[in-house]
Amino acid sequence: MALKRSERLSALTSTILPRSADYEVKLTPDHESLRNTIRDFAEKQIRPMAAEIDRKNHIPRELLNQIAKLGLTAITYKEEYGGLGADLLSMVIALEELARVSAACSTVFVASHLVSEPLNEWGTEEQKKRYLIPMVAGEKIGAHAMTEPGAGSDVAGIKSTAKLHGTHWEISGRKTFITNGEIADLYLVFARTSPSPSRQERHKGLSAFLVERGTQGFQVASKIETIGLRGSQPSELVLDHVKVPKDNLLGKEGDGFYVGVKTYDRGRIDVAAQGVGICQAAYEAAISYAQTRTSFEKPLIEFQQVQYKLAEMAMGLHTARLLTYWAASLKDQGKDFVKASSIAKVTSTEAAEKLSLLAMMIHGGYGVATEYPVERFLRDSQIIKTYEGTNDIQRLTIAKQLLRELKA
Repeated sequence: MALKRSERLSALTSTILPRSADYEVKLTPDHESLRNTIRDFAEKQIRPMAAEIDRKNHIPRELLNQIAKLGLTAITYKEEYGGLGADLLSMVIALEELARVSAACSTVFVASHLVSEPLNEWGTEEQKKRYLIPMVAGEKIGAHAMTEPGAGSDVAGIKSTAKLHGTHWEISGRKTFITNGEIADLYLVFARTSPSPSRQERHKGLSAFLVERGTQGFQVASKIETIGLRGSQPSELVLDHVKVPKDNLLGKEGDGFYVGVKTYDRGRIDVAAQGVGICQAAYEAAISYAQTRTSFEKPLIEFQQVQYKLAEMAMGLHTARLLTYWAASLKDQGKDFVKASSIAKVTSTEAAEKLSLLAMMIHGGYGVATEYPVERFLRDSQIIKTYEGTNDIQRLTIAKQLLRELKA
């Protein structure tokens, strides 16, 4: 018998109505202590170099080593691997504070986590001892090599291949837009190990491999110049019959799509944190300029038009931060966080763009001058909207999650 309208509404309501416990975010003194530590370092060591990093398109390796020594590479990992055993919310706060001063610097660690996280989740003990421990210690940087010239959002469309020959895999293909490609020590390379069974199952037959820098046949081809996150520019990689040991397969053969997608689910929260950092930076720059710049013998901040813009910026900043902390908290509580991570990523990265534009408007002509940082904020925001799955892809993810919930 068909459900009555009231029964259908009741069933729908139980599916889509929130539970109070799902919105619990707890910040502790440890979180604030970490924030203060990272902020103090960023202000003293990174801010004086931020404009030069952007101008020269280069981050000194020594600076990255110093950031790693703060524990940024160790926050969420177990003590047995050299980690600090802290939660994802701690990582979000640390990345937010780095991105507030230099989004490019934060990107190096966001990208490296796309190797250390799957290693931690799917790696064997031997792989963890060999690769994860030095990554947690900050001795090795990782690069996640999925994207290809003909396969970006369509992960299942990658053409790189890996064939098993006795005790080793032989990988061939080309990767592009690989963050950390030029500086990484370890690469997580995705390749097809078997043909897809059908058009509907194109995601099957992909596998993930750990490839060390310097392996014969592996080449960092060229840096790709982009308008934002200068200092952390992506690269092209060429793999020409690259031989890696059989044991360098991460997870099971054929699980590559699953490894990649699950890694991105968590990684989007890192990107959301970058968006929050840019929002905070734009907000601070706008307020500072509005207080010190005068027009018609009054500080700009006394004009209602400027006040409206600052109000919009405050709304965007706090919304982005709360949603990002919410997504991280769901992950820390072991709850389903996939939809939340996509919501946080879209909201915070688009807020970063909007707040940067508003800051530029408040700055007037100086907003487009390279001697002021707000034009950099806008350029950086364009990149974070694009990687870890474009925001259009995130909207599809949110919709798919909603449909799954309605069918449950």
